Amino acid sequence: MNTPAQPTVALAMRSYSGQVELHDHDFPQIVLPQSGAMEIEVDGRGGKVDASQGVLIAPGARHAFLAERRNTFLVLDLDSPDSEPSLADTRFFAIDPQIRHLLGYANHGGALLSSSSPVASAWSALLLACLARPTPSAPQRQALARALAYIEQHLGSPLSARAIAQAAGVSERSLYLLFERDMHSTPFAYISTLRLDRAIDLLGRTLLPISEIAQRVGYADQSALTHALKKARNQTPAALRKAARDAQAQAATRVRQA
Repeated sequence: MNTPAQPTVALAMRSYSGQVELHDHDFPQIVLPQSGAMEIEVDGRGGKVDASQGVLIAPGARHAFLAERRNTFLVLDLDSPDSEPSLADTRFFAIDPQIRHLLGYANHGGALLSSSSPVASAWSALLLACLARPTPSAPQRQALARALAYIEQHLGSPLSARAIAQAAGVSERSLYLLFERDMHSTPFAYISTLRLDRAIDLLGRTLLPISEIAQRVGYADQSALTHALKKARNQTPAALRKAARDAQAQAATRVRQA
């Protein structure tokens, strides 16, 4: 039994300014958000690519878009119409938890994605599998995507179930049910985990003061972040930063010795 060949994918980070006139191409294209937003029209249907939604542009589909503010998008050009993932009748799709996880990796590992064909191919295959799988009710999926996008955009501010539910377009009870079903968590357990993960990432990747990192991810001060990390991960910000620096130094030494 022959295994279907994986589609060849050209993957790139792109930024846009102003309006791009109506055009088409003979291959499928997937546009995913990294930062900012884009107003786009595909075959007469208007929509937006933002933190909650991406778009697949089918071969031959006439499309135009407008992006006026600072933005970054992850764009995949597939090699043939036969490789187009199944998205039923819609060309817009929700950024669900699985796709959001892939985008998080792309955001922090963009250099590796662009420089390593095997990594880019593996990442793209995972994305196409996400888009091809059976999906829950479209309205519920979109609601969860809007909730997750709102949380991402306001992670450094106080968050309430009411505000998240309003952004998602559902009741607070429905919000909790969505998180229980799809995230196996509550909204605030998810927020706590995301804040700690984001803090750990910033501690390792940047030289920002710990107090500033705490505020960026939604903690009142450095003490609050330290308490949360010790309670949930049995670590302190200073220890995590030192471990990241030591790992980077060891990696640099191995490169020099190679």
